[in-house]
Order: sequence, then structure tokens, then C-alpha cells
Amino acid sequence: MNPTPVKSQAKHLIIAGVTRAGTTSLYNYLGDHPKVCASTIKETRFFMDTDGLRRLHRYEDGPGLYDKFFTGCPADAVRLEATPDYVYCLTAARRISDTLTDAHIVVILREPIDRLISWRRYAIQNGLLDPEISLTEYIKTQFDADDTTENNPLPQYQRALREGRYSHYLPAWIEAFGSDRLTVIPYNDLLTDPVGVTHQLCDCAGIDGAFYDSYEFTIHNESRPVRWPKVHSAYRSLIWRVKPYIHDKPATRSLLRRVRRTTDAALGRTGKAISASPTIAGKDELTARDRQRLEIYYQDEPTQLADLLGLPDWRW
Repeated sequence: MNPTPVKSQAKHLIIAGVTRAGTTSLYNYLGDHPKVCASTIKETRFFMDTDGLRRLHRYEDGPGLYDKFFTGCPADAVRLEATPDYVYCLTAARRISDTLTDAHIVVILREPIDRLISWRRYAIQNGLLDPEISLTEYIKTQFDADDTTENNPLPQYQRALREGRYSHYLPAWIEAFGSDRLTVIPYNDLLTDPVGVTHQLCDCAGIDGAFYDSYEFTIHNESRPVRWPKVHSAYRSLIWRVKPYIHDKPATRSLLRRVRRTTDAALGRTGKAISASPTIAGKDELTARDRQRLEIYYQDEPTQLADLLGLPDWRW
């Protein structure tokens, strides 16, 4: 039996998708606005079904627990969170719509082949994938997995191919929120015109976008090389174990952020792109055969997205 929804009176901006598409950067940009109060944990995952991902509080235990991610937020602040896996959880759309009647949903869509390549880099960075596995091998495992049932419990990095078929997931969100409460942004727009994107979302939230006219936009959570991926993975796991104890303590979280910056530098997260790493670069080339296979797989996506969103065409 589902818990009784709690009708929220606060404004909410929820970045609901997609993974590896700049959601961390957008979360940081919007969270810096003086009229926005960001969640104490970026990815609350609160409204998701069980998916093997860590969650501090769960919808199943009561929708009112969602407020615990916004401890200390002013009453008039726009509440912000970013869980890019929401878009793939079809029940999350209805749960959010029923619980947060004033929520506006943001989805960023990245060209799916580029996104798949980014997922491989990110999986290597976090010790989830052996750097010796070439891009060709990674793509093959993606297609092999896609031939099985869509409900099999695959790790995130093995679902990159399937989850690039955005038209499969968006209808549930369009049905739940309509065009007035759902904004879909091409990833390249965020890269090339972050001022325009943040102004657009400020309009959706009813706040002044002039804050971003002189704002310094910095890319967050890029795929970068690390010296010791397994150590980095253990380090990230430790951060998640600590979060339940400090997420509602602003001073402690601020201290942890400073510690993390130092630790990231020590682990070798340099400013160079991960493709510049000699270990990875030689195995990171997309062959003509692989590109053709992927282009055939995704060939209908632009048309389907344009139809879903009521656009004359769709551009990545």
C-alpha cells in the first residue's frame, strides 16, 4: 500500500535526468542562487524504486521524510535537488507529481553515443571497469546486456546503451507534468549557453536570473583520470557512509568539501581530460564499425523526441 502523499507548499526544482549529462554542474549553478536552497545531498534518490543505489531516506517510509534533505531552508526559497536516475524510474514521475504539486522537472539530454563513451570513462575513473577493457569491448557488453530483459538488475555503467533511448522513458514524465512543468534541455545548450539555460530555469522557478549575468560557470564532475581507481572507489564509498551523519550539518559539510578538494588532488584528478591518459587513450577510440552500429541503434531517437516534445526537430 502506497503512503498518503504530502502536498508540499514549497517550490521545487528537480533535475531528474540524465546521467553523464552535466547534472552536477547545473545543480551547483542553481544552488548558488541566493533564492535557491539545495538539498543536503545532491542525489537524494528519494522517489526511486529500489535499484541497488544507496538512499538515506526512502519514499516508502513516508513522503514527509523528503523535508529532511532541506533542513534550514528559508520558507520562501526554491528547493533544489538533482537525481539523474529519476528519469529512468517510471514510478518516480508519478510519486513526485503526487507529492510535490509545485515541482518543476528539468531533464538534460546528451547525444547518446557521446554519453555512452563518457559512462565508460566514468566507470574506469571510479574503479568499476577495468581500464584494459577497450571501448569496443564495452560497447559489445552493452549490446549483449540489451538483448536480455529490461528488468534485469544490471549496474548503472552497463545500462548506458539502453538508457540512451530517452524516448522510452520521457512519456511517463510528460504525462505526469505536461509541458508547463517539464523543461528538456539539450546538453550542448548547457555547455555553450549556461547563462541562457539558467535564465530559463529561473523563469520557471519565478526568481531573478540576473544573478547569472556575471556568474563564473565551472564544469563539475568531469570524467578525469585518477592514479588509483580502486582507491578512489573506496574513497567514494567512504564519503557515502559518512553522509548520513553530516548531511544536515552545514559547517561539517563545508569542512568535508575542503577535505575532498585536497583528497581529489592527491588521488590525481587533474585538469586534463581522461582521454589524455596514456592508459586509456589507446583503448578509447570509436571505430567506424562501432559508430555505425550505434547510429543504427539510435537512429529513430531524434524523430521520436521531436514528436514527444512537440518540436519540428530535435538537436543534441
